[in-house]
Parts: sequence; structure tokens; C-alpha cells
Amino acid sequence: MPQFNFADALPQILWLVVIFSILYLSLTRMLPKVERIVEDRKERIAADLRAAEAARAEAEGASSGGSNAISDARSRSLALTGKARDAAAAATAKKLAAVDADLAAKADAAAQGLAGAKAAAIAELDAVAAEATIDLVARVSGVAVSNDEAATAVKKVAA
Repeated sequence: MPQFNFADALPQILWLVVIFSILYLSLTRMLPKVERIVEDRKERIAADLRAAEAARAEAEGASSGGSNAISDARSRSLALTGKARDAAAAATAKKLAAVDADLAAKADAAAQGLAGAKAAAIAELDAVAAEATIDLVARVSGVAVSNDEAATAVKKVAA
């Protein structure tokens, strides 16, 4: 094996030193560039994270603002609905009062009409009863009774 050949060791050590020197020099020149790239990348990531956090905070603010607007609109609509309901209830109560008054007037007129019809029917009934009394007295006893006497007798019995 060539690794154990001590006669060739000096050139191998020389080449080892040359190659490691070249590697060392190239790495020392490249390492700052790589470090700079890594630092730039870290800064860009941090800036992106800050921008994302700001966007998230802005979105949360907009969301809460939208929720506030919705709740304000809901409360305004409830207030308007309540006013409209109260106005409709007042208008309905007013119409009901007018209809009740009209129905009460019609009921009073009908009651007066019924009272008049009742009085007329009773008067007619009294007249019919007086005629029937005159007829009955004439048939039973053969006595002729006047219309006034028969009406007086009917009123006495009816009272």
C-alpha cells in the first residue's frame, strides 16, 4: 500500500500541505461571503416576519372594526324596528278605538231600534189583547165592552 511507503512520504506530505493550504485560503476568502449571505438571509426572514406580524395585527384590527360596525348596524336596526313597531301599534290602537266607537254607536242605535220595536210590539200586543178581550166578553157574556174599558182591563192584568 502506498500509505505505508516511507520513501514516498515526503512528496505526499508536501502535496498534503499544498492542498490543505489551497483549501484554507479558498475557505478564508469564501467564508465571509457565506457569512454575509447567511446574515442577509436572517435579516430578510426577520423583516418578513415583522411584515407578517404587522399584516396580522392590521387584519385583526380590520376584523374587530368590522365586528363593531356589524354590532352598531344591528343596534340601529333594532332601534328602527322598535320605533316602527311602536308606530304601527299606535296606529292600530287608534284604528281600533275608531272602530270600537263606530260599533258602539251602531250598537246603541240598534238597541234604540229594538227598544222602539219592542214598545211598538207591546203596544200592538195590547191593542190585539184589547180586541180579543172585547170579542171574548161579547161571546161569553153577550155584553158589549168599549175599546177603552178593554184596554184599561188589559193594562191592569199586564202590570
